[in-house]
Amino acid sequence: MNCFSTRETIRGRSHYSCGNLTFSQKPLPDYSQGEEEPVTPHGELGPALDGERYLKIPVCVIDRRTFWRDCLTQCLTASEANLVAEGFDTIEDWIRASVDDAFAIILLCAGGREATELAISRDLDMLLKARPDANVVIVSDIDGPATMVSALERGARGFVTMSLSLEVAIEAIRIVKVGGTFVPASGLLSARQAYTAPPEPQPAANEGQTHFTERQLAIIACVRKGEPNKIIAHKLNMTESTVKVHIRNIMRKIKAKNRTEVAFLTNELPLPNENPSGQ
Repeated sequence: MNCFSTRETIRGRSHYSCGNLTFSQKPLPDYSQGEEEPVTPHGELGPALDGERYLKIPVCVIDRRTFWRDCLTQCLTASEANLVAEGFDTIEDWIRASVDDAFAIILLCAGGREATELAISRDLDMLLKARPDANVVIVSDIDGPATMVSALERGARGFVTMSLSLEVAIEAIRIVKVGGTFVPASGLLSARQAYTAPPEPQPAANEGQTHFTERQLAIIACVRKGEPNKIIAHKLNMTESTVKVHIRNIMRKIKAKNRTEVAFLTNELPLPNENPSGQ
């Protein structure tokens, strides 16, 4: 996502450029003639354009890189998407400044694999602990499907890669704002290819088939349905800690990193009491 912003005025409209994306903005009403200018705090009505009043969507941009933070903040605010963006250097700065402000969307930005993994494993938890209902979107230049899945499992509502255009990033904000979840299509396609690619031949007993115990097969069936450990333990009459041990053993056998991959990698595995025809 290129964030080099330029502006020029053509025929009364302000034109902005951000990388390859150009968008324009109509001039706001002139309040120098005595007309009272409306106040536009986060989430309240802004000035009327074409006879209609609109709601500003407050967006928080958290990024230690000052240049990228300022660029993204200015581009979002200058767009015609009814966004008002504010930038913060750290999560601590945001917590101190947003005691009374309810940001609709929080963009947690990171560059590089190490910084992205840290943002997901540490910073995202810190944000959600301070505001459990926060709508957090990770913005990163890392687009691996495993990274995206990890972010969503930890509570992120979206993942935007810097290879996307600013226009797509704005649409992602809108999707998350109305309760949806955004992941780039490229990430889903990469995940599909990774999970459906034919496995490399490996020398193993019984033609390379992975063997599971009857208990493990029953747990796999529950994991496929998205059932939590507590429900699985109750259904199979075992303790929750025993369920966790079984799931760890299953993940080790099929080299899965999380429960989502367990469901993917065992998708073709016939399970007890399952009808292959789906009837």
